[in-house]
This record gives sequence, C-alpha cells and structure tokens, in this order.
Amino acid sequence: MENTIDLGSWIVPSSWNDITLKQYQEIERLHDSDKEFDIRDYIHILCNKTEDDVNALPLEFLEKIMEKLSFIQEPIKEIEPSNKLKIDGIEYSVHTEQQLKTGEYVAASTVLKDDKHNYAAILAILCRKEGEAYDSTFENEVIEDRIKMFEKESIVNVLSIINFFLSCYITSEIPIQLSLEVEEAIRRIRQDIENSKRSGALSALSTIRLKRKLRKLEKSIKSI
Repeated sequence: MENTIDLGSWIVPSSWNDITLKQYQEIERLHDSDKEFDIRDYIHILCNKTEDDVNALPLEFLEKIMEKLSFIQEPIKEIEPSNKLKIDGIEYSVHTEQQLKTGEYVAASTVLKDDKHNYAAILAILCRKEGEAYDSTFENEVIEDRIKMFEKESIVNVLSIINFFLSCYITSEIPIQLSLEVEEAIRRIRQDIENSKRSGALSALSTIRLKRKLRKLEKSIKSI
C-alpha cells in the first residue's frame, strides 16, 4: 500500500501573525545560507512538516499552499523598537538603565558568536521578569523553558523587542569587539608574567614594564 498523507492535518499560515519566532529564526538562517531558493524549504519550516511529507504532496495541493504562503514575499509591517513585551499578561523587559552583568554578557556573546539569529536565546538571557536575576539558578532551572516560551510566540508579538536588540547590537558591535580584543591582550600578558615567573626568565625591569602595560589595558577596557 502506497504511503499517503492526511491532507487535513496540514496547518498552513496565512499571515506573519501565524509565524512563530522559532520559524522566523529558521527562515533568517535560510536566507543567510548559500542554498538556492526552493519553496519546499519554506513549506518544510512554515508548515512544520518533514521534507518527505513535502515531497509527497500532490502538485495541486502544493499550489494551494504556495498561494497561501504568498505573504512571505512581503516584509513584516514595521514595528517600533521597545525594551518591553507582554506574554500571557506578564511583562518581560530588558533593563536599559544599567550595564550588563558579567554572566549576561558572556552568555549573550556566546549565543551571538554561535548563531546571530538565535533571538529566542538572547531574549531568554536578557529579557526577564521584574526582579529576576541571571544567576546559576536561572541558568539551570529557568532558561531552557524560557527559550521554548519565546520560540512559540508570534514573530509579530516579539518583533518590537527584536528590533530593540538589533539596534543595540549595531551600535555596540564595535565596542564589544574592541573589548574582547583588549580582554584577550590582558589574558596573554597575565599568562606571560606567570610563565616567566615560574621559569625565572623575567627580569625585575621587564616585570615592571609588563605590569604597567597590564594596568593600562585594564584601565582602557573600562572606557570602552
């Protein structure tokens, strides 16, 4: 018996309101890839079906799906950036009046380095309930569920805060890179001092010079 598909089980979105953040992330990654355009990739993502499911579709049904997905050719309506959003009546926000804590900075930088389109993880790290701290308890017990929560949200609902992140990232990308380079230079100098001390190859004058350079770098990173 030939493999058949229950066509009634297909849920096809008809507007950006029906697209989740997780689906939007996958579309963004697809746009950034070198892969040639293939409508099946979009159907696979937006209809939550496997590649085999898509390939097994009757052509007539495929055409109907393509008609319904025509909205993806149009950009999402512009939404003003905001550092706050509500989900199920609960407000989540990014605190703009204070600098990132070390844990937040390291976690967010790691996510951006690994996947710049992982908006859900960035939201989970930086966009939290009032009074919620990013600590070991949050990392171990909260963050995974929080990422899944943001992934399920409509892209239209979270776009305002994504735009907020993107505008911040554009303005801070250069300072962040400079900061990382200075941190690496500090790490290398500290390592040189320790290695030379253990080997006895570092003179007193060289030690003074290296420590002076180290203090200068440590001072400069505070101004970035």
